[in-house]
Amino acid sequence: MTAEPVDGRPRRRRNLAEDVAAHIRDAILAGRLKPGQRIDQDAIAEELGVSRLPVREALISLDQEGLVQTIPRKGSYVSRVDRDDIADHYQVFGQVAGLAAARAVSRLDDDDLERLIALHDGMSRADNLKEQQRLNHEFHRTINKAACSQRMSAMLQLLSRSLPMPYADFPPEWLDEANRQHRDIVEAFKRRDTLAAQRAMEQHINASARHAIEVLEHLDFFEDE
Repeated sequence: MTAEPVDGRPRRRRNLAEDVAAHIRDAILAGRLKPGQRIDQDAIAEELGVSRLPVREALISLDQEGLVQTIPRKGSYVSRVDRDDIADHYQVFGQVAGLAAARAVSRLDDDDLERLIALHDGMSRADNLKEQQRLNHEFHRTINKAACSQRMSAMLQLLSRSLPMPYADFPPEWLDEANRQHRDIVEAFKRRDTLAAQRAMEQHINASARHAIEVLEHLDFFEDE
């Protein structure tokens, strides 16, 4: 799953606040910043060699994503995220990605369809995690680009930025399952079946939620109830 721009235009260079947000987001999702923990803006600014302004801007952005809660005159704290939050995130992401797949069915030309098939075959044969991750990224990028929807591209980028885990950290069984689900997506595209492509994409991404939750459980990400 990926959220590359689907309108064919180059992605703009990220600004400093986005880089700081990515740093804090990674720390939260990797468990280095724990739920309920106060985020020390001065420490982050010093660590990254920036002023407090991009840190404050980053925290506003992360508050909008639901990863941070900012309390006036008290500071910013890591939001408490439970298993249902993770599942909900993937479900929403899957619905948007499913719409993009449905749109792409009639717009993907024969050359891009052959590329999609080749990417799936390559991922099925690859035994290197980084190569599998790269091919997975290109597989979804090919579909998203074919959708040609700037609005869906923006939504996918927003949702993908705060996905709970990078796929390189997913267990090997996820890769086997992903390959089977990619096959279903490819078969739907071959038949030019819009509804089947949408459903296959939604099921593929929703299934990833289960693996994300399992990985996060092993990292003691969730608080005991």
